[in-house]
Amino acid sequence: MPNKHRYEGLDEKTFKQAKFNIDSENKWHLSELNIKLQGPNQLVSSLLSNVKTFEVKLRLWQGQLERGNTVHFPTLQEQKPDVMTEYAGECAKLVQAFDERFHDVKNIQRELDMFATPFNVHPSDVPDKFQMEIIELQNNNELKAKYNDLSLLDFYKLYVSAEDFPILRRHALKFASLFGTTYGCEQFFSKLTLAKTLFRSRLTDPNLENQLRVASSSLPADIRCLSKEKQFHPSH
Repeated sequence: MPNKHRYEGLDEKTFKQAKFNIDSENKWHLSELNIKLQGPNQLVSSLLSNVKTFEVKLRLWQGQLERGNTVHFPTLQEQKPDVMTEYAGECAKLVQAFDERFHDVKNIQRELDMFATPFNVHPSDVPDKFQMEIIELQNNNELKAKYNDLSLLDFYKLYVSAEDFPILRRHALKFASLFGTTYGCEQFFSKLTLAKTLFRSRLTDPNLENQLRVASSSLPADIRCLSKEKQFHPSH
């Protein structure tokens, strides 16, 4: 429960807004959504799915508040029904903001569906160049089973070959390589600041580049093999 003493001395309108903000943080899962949009190896398709889920929740809450239903807003239950219209408008503003922010991404929804759920799209709904390969893919029971058992990237990497599905393969490579967030850039910059500190100001650019290459790679360095290639004591 929120600390009531935090809001002592506030006027009624500000107090109501504070209550609404509390519910926004707790029930709208804003922080939860933010966490879902972070982290490594995030595909654009899964990121957009999380955003769309949140938008559906927003529209639900907007309709409920317009009817005076505060089931998802416990701290507003004591307010008058006419106050709910104001907060329903706040939901509407958020819906509009999400629509505007993700408008460009939603324009490629059909292409994302072909990438993320290739077995669920209808062949007649996809561009002509994909239709034959989509039909071949959807009628292959072995591939369908592998799709259900593996991660999306592993499925494309191991079972959608360039020989059998050249167009779908290129399509998958395109969307698998898209940067859905700036997480990778932020992580790289953090490693840069750790590598080049005030105490290592004389670190040369080539050495810094090598350190960052190792630090940002998901492949472990084979120290044993690298050591064998070095001659630590040159012969005289």
